[in-house]
Amino acid sequence: MNSLTWRDFPFIFIALPVLVVALLFPGTITGLGAAAVLALYALVSPKNGLLMLLLYFPTRPFLIEINPSLKIVGDLIILAAFANVAFTAIRTGNFKSLFKFQIFEWAFFGFLAVGAISAFITGVEPGVIIFQIRAFVITYIVYYVVKRLDITKEDILKFLWTTFVMAIVLSLHGLVEKMSLRSYLMPEKWVGRSLSYNNRVRIYGLIDNPNVLAVYLSLAVMLTVYLKQFVAGKTKLILNIGMILMFGVITLTYSRGTWIGFVIALAVYLAVSKNWQRTGKLFVAAVLSIILINIPVTQATNYFKNAGVGENIQRNITQDEPPEEDHPSDEERRMKETFEMSTVELSKTTGRLFIVNKGFEIFKDHPAIGTGFATFGDSAAKGNGSPIYEEYGIGHNIYSDNQYIQIIAQTGAAGVILFAVFLLGMLFFLWKKRKDTSLATAVLAVLIGVYVVGVLYNIWEDKTFTTYFFMMLAAITHGINYKGWGKNESPSSH
Repeated sequence: MNSLTWRDFPFIFIALPVLVVALLFPGTITGLGAAAVLALYALVSPKNGLLMLLLYFPTRPFLIEINPSLKIVGDLIILAAFANVAFTAIRTGNFKSLFKFQIFEWAFFGFLAVGAISAFITGVEPGVIIFQIRAFVITYIVYYVVKRLDITKEDILKFLWTTFVMAIVLSLHGLVEKMSLRSYLMPEKWVGRSLSYNNRVRIYGLIDNPNVLAVYLSLAVMLTVYLKQFVAGKTKLILNIGMILMFGVITLTYSRGTWIGFVIALAVYLAVSKNWQRTGKLFVAAVLSIILINIPVTQATNYFKNAGVGENIQRNITQDEPPEEDHPSDEERRMKETFEMSTVELSKTTGRLFIVNKGFEIFKDHPAIGTGFATFGDSAAKGNGSPIYEEYGIGHNIYSDNQYIQIIAQTGAAGVILFAVFLLGMLFFLWKKRKDTSLATAVLAVLIGVYVVGVLYNIWEDKTFTTYFFMMLAAITHGINYKGWGKNESPSSH
């Protein structure tokens, strides 16, 4: 691993045993005890503590399915790292540095204020408002903390290697999930879960969501490309094989929105960087993943399915099975329904188009500051209900799956403007930094791709994506230059 050894990854040897104990002996005491131990470590060593998030967030749904008390681990780690940074600034007389913010940060704070105030006016309970603010803020704190830490080349390499290894683990698990027809290496509740024929073909992974898994692996592919410039020989070959594996699992998530976002991000990267060679290698890796991973795994899955694998498992029955006289594969149905008008019509009554229409209906009635957080399609409204759903004929358990309509309905024109400043402010910041560090161009491309992904997912509430994005944005804020790092060189930072 270049100049790194296993001793440079102490956070792994602390986090893994602690989490394993909490999983083997699930309960409130072990869960809270694990959270306390990991938070204490983050308080003492914030950089290693934050790297534990790269182990935690991609597996969080699995961990809390086994031990629900592990739900607070990420929050406590982040808050502990924040406390370390705050105490250090106060102790060293650098108190003012805690209040230095970019324009896009001020816009973000304004957006949060609008959402909170309008929610209070609508009648949302304060605790629920705080819950939704936390959904947006908790990973922003990662950015706040990382940009105030002394980031070194070794820290970046640990970040890259941890991401690569975790992505391989999740990819391999995903293949087992796929070929075993969701019957092996999964919690019992997940094995028996009811999935429509349209979704059962997709890999959900330990992250328990095919769209989130696809976004995570897309970021891992990008970061593996950067990791390759620090290695040579057999290690580089291992990384290339890993990228093909990741690409293969991305195709098997059938996450159409992520595919679109990835292609757009790649096109933007090519247009800005003019790096035809690197873009071409990514394209070759993607093609190879279909030949070497997607097709063989799909065929193996059909073989195991015909052999009766998983048929004795008690599963909930869905009501949307296709006619028996037609027997296309689940994969063929998933691709076909992307373009079928029946899918669009269904969406108009129960899916994304229905939610968009309702969102604009709410906006027309509350155009200035909307109805507030926890009132329409966000995680707080999904878990706690909304005071406006009955008035607008909306079912309780909905998720907007569209970041923009959620913001339009909840925060009105004021929130839309502030959130636009937040998004475009980061874009302009990355554009200015593109000549200082080569990573800025890649993250800029990711951000533009995410603009598109936000039409289909509540991407800015996804803890895995935002943790990675804010970590990378903070590294760019430091001015770290990734070009030409030699084995004995340290990146400059300021």
